[in-house]
Amino acid sequence: MIFQNVKRFLLENANRFLGMLLGLLCVLKIYGLWKYRGEVQLAFSENVFYFPSQLIVNNLVHITYLAIASSILLLARKPKRQYSQSTPILISLLGSFLPYLLLIAPVSELPQIPIIVPVLFVFVGGLISLIGLLSLRKSFSITPEVRGFVVSGIYSFIRHPMYLGGFVSVAGILLSSLSIFSLVVYLVWLVIQIWRAGLEEQLLLKEYPEYQKYRQKTAAFVPMI
Repeated sequence: MIFQNVKRFLLENANRFLGMLLGLLCVLKIYGLWKYRGEVQLAFSENVFYFPSQLIVNNLVHITYLAIASSILLLARKPKRQYSQSTPILISLLGSFLPYLLLIAPVSELPQIPIIVPVLFVFVGGLISLIGLLSLRKSFSITPEVRGFVVSGIYSFIRHPMYLGGFVSVAGILLSSLSIFSLVVYLVWLVIQIWRAGLEEQLLLKEYPEYQKYRQKTAAFVPMI
């Protein structure tokens, strides 16, 4: 009985706990940006502008995303529908945090990509995710839950723009440290994210029958495909 109550409490409040975690990541990101301000200032003093400027922009986009996402999750209203099983929660956690393995990927002798390419990937992907988040607003969640049915903004073109943004930005991280290990992690993560998107759509179909029509006329991840 106690175990069931604890499990129900964790499932019902998973997004709030994740909101606190994202808030912590936001603070750490701000600290990291402040910590390396000396190196950035040195680069500017030596007339190196593009790369440090792009890194600052990328970090600011990520910080903005984390701050908004954390606020939404901490203030979230009770969902209209959610899973009562643990598996969808675990899939969501893997989808959210597995890419962090790429940050500790072992050094490889595979040909490395010029740094400007992954930096641009991270920027474009982060921007897409932020646009998707701003379109979702209070309907956003990390674990599969139904808080609303959004078809405006970028969601009028694709059903999962935030996943598309993740695919692009994490590909940038992959390209910055390309190895067999990081490539396997990325491919496994892609499968998990597609699975996760399917879990979300099952809930939306149960709550909103009209979602089927929306799904038939809107691409899942890439417009026109």
